[in-house]
Amino acid sequence: MVFLIKTLFFLVQLLPVRLLGAVGAGFGRLFYLIDSRHRHIALRNLNRIYPEKDDAWKIRMAHESFAELGRTMLEIPHVFIRSREFLLSRIEIEGEEEFRAAVEKGDGVILTAMHHSNWELGGLAISMLGYESDIIYRPLRQASADRFIQSARGRFGAHLQSRFEGLRWLPRALKNGHTIAVMIDQHLSNGTPVPFLGQMANTTTLPATFASKYNTPLFGVRLDRIGRSFRFKLRFWPIEPPAASDGEKRNEVATMQAICDSFTPTIHHRPELWLWIHRRWLYLDELEQNSEQAS
Repeated sequence: MVFLIKTLFFLVQLLPVRLLGAVGAGFGRLFYLIDSRHRHIALRNLNRIYPEKDDAWKIRMAHESFAELGRTMLEIPHVFIRSREFLLSRIEIEGEEEFRAAVEKGDGVILTAMHHSNWELGGLAISMLGYESDIIYRPLRQASADRFIQSARGRFGAHLQSRFEGLRWLPRALKNGHTIAVMIDQHLSNGTPVPFLGQMANTTTLPATFASKYNTPLFGVRLDRIGRSFRFKLRFWPIEPPAASDGEKRNEVATMQAICDSFTPTIHHRPELWLWIHRRWLYLDELEQNSEQAS
């Protein structure tokens, strides 16, 4: 199975990445038309966040979000197979100095990210830049496909940590000065309600918990696509958690809100680059559904 996947990826990456991106965007737009379930989720999410926008704008954003997802999917063979030199030649970097200074202190850094533009390339970029990193991820159900994903994501030295296998490794990784990468923009069934784009959404509190416990610096990172090409800008920024009162533990929800709020301008600037087909506000969807059934 792994051999077949590798062979397929190898053959696909022989095609120009710009062509694959264009074809992928076409597939994405086609899926917008035929995948009614995810089209409905995207439009529902856009309605929730942008009630002031007209229907034509929301349809265009959902349409372009599907196109961006398709573009990203067909670029992945290049991301998983091409050389470090090729990939880094397609990425401009901004704000790395402050991030590197925090890493060089040797006490670890928590790096928060979201599903925005080509997030696979964004995740790979951290180890390509030479940072010792651990990435928390959701394993695939198919074991051989999961081994392939682990191999591809870890090929420049990143350590993949399953979200289902506990966190005993994390204090040791911070002690060794690692960067811990965590996605914060997906619904977590056992998460804590935190405003995301101004609306409550179940969210992981892991970055806030460990930042508070070990006084670990928090950063955000995002990868912005330049136009529709396979060129990107990787941006780092520090996130300052709210100060705790004397003798009190720092409020995890307030810290998570500060993290989530730091991503808000990016999504508002180019909404089409974010993954709207995910049920990010399932917490509110279920509350509203229960309220409708009760009335």
